[in-house]
Amino acid sequence: YSLLRDMSFGPLLVERLRGEAWPDQVEIQDLSYGPVAVVQWLQDEPGRFQRAIMIGAVERGREPGTLTRYEWEPPRLSADEIQGRVSEAVTGVIGLENLLIIADYFGALPAQTSVIELEPVDLEWGTDPSDLVAGRLGELVRELRRELSGPDGSAPA
Repeated sequence: YSLLRDMSFGPLLVERLRGEAWPDQVEIQDLSYGPVAVVQWLQDEPGRFQRAIMIGAVERGREPGTLTRYEWEPPRLSADEIQGRVSEAVTGVIGLENLLIIADYFGALPAQTSVIELEPVDLEWGTDPSDLVAGRLGELVRELRRELSGPDGSAPA
């Protein structure tokens, strides 16, 4: 959703990233439209991606504005818990963690999947992120540019 201020971090970042040139092997996608549809999209072309970086805002009680990066390790959930996540997804509950859990369960995630979470500052409705989060957007664009491009902007060696 794009009207959730800081909680719209992922879609806002996608908008920024799409405005830049990237090496051919880098694909920028907004996957905030629903976990089940994303799984189906990924399953349409198995092996299309060797690596993924999933990015979004997640409330975890950390210092507001914090960016946290980790390699995805799925939590151990029962079949009933997974079914509960899928049920939420088909009724419109959209969130980064739900997407990761559902996509992982169905084997749709690349083996190398990194996650970057932003701890939101402002949870009100609106089109613009808080000043702190707007700054984090710029920082993350620069970080991703360094990581995904070589020194001259080409594909990394």
